[in-house]
Amino acid sequence: MLIYDPALDPYHSAVRILAILESATDRVIDLSIDTARITDYFLVYPYKLLSFKFPSEYKAMRSAVKETETPYRHALGNRAPFEKMRPIFFAALSGLVAADLINADKLKRGIISLSGNSIPDDLAAAISRFQKRQTTVGQFLLSDFLELPAHGNNGIKHRSGLIEFRYDPV
Repeated sequence: MLIYDPALDPYHSAVRILAILESATDRVIDLSIDTARITDYFLVYPYKLLSFKFPSEYKAMRSAVKETETPYRHALGNRAPFEKMRPIFFAALSGLVAADLINADKLKRGIISLSGNSIPDDLAAAISRFQKRQTTVGQFLLSDFLELPAHGNNGIKHRSGLIEFRYDPV
């Protein structure tokens, strides 16, 4: 039996990374690698946001998360699937750098940024289809979620519990 899991598909990951990056660019946000990884994880497993500690202004999002269905398989736990996605995420990121779609110099500083080169039409169409398919939760992840601080106490890393935050420079 074959089971497709987009979390383990580097091509799907590349589309998700570019969708996240386009949203961050539109909002003039310096997208950290950690924020991109966490956002990517929740895009694949939106029901996992139930364990996310939402800021008070986004508490209503919890009910939207409860109503969201995932078209993919359910993963057990949080950290194990998140860490399983790590090599796939970085393989996709490396491919995007090699294709000169992501700025390699900024990536060395931990910031994911578009290089300014045009995205090929087929890839741009895939990104557009991905963005249009998003539910309320996916739209939140590609907008307001990216504006939450990434580091320190009450940052995305702390609120998600997916990445250690205590040693972050704040």
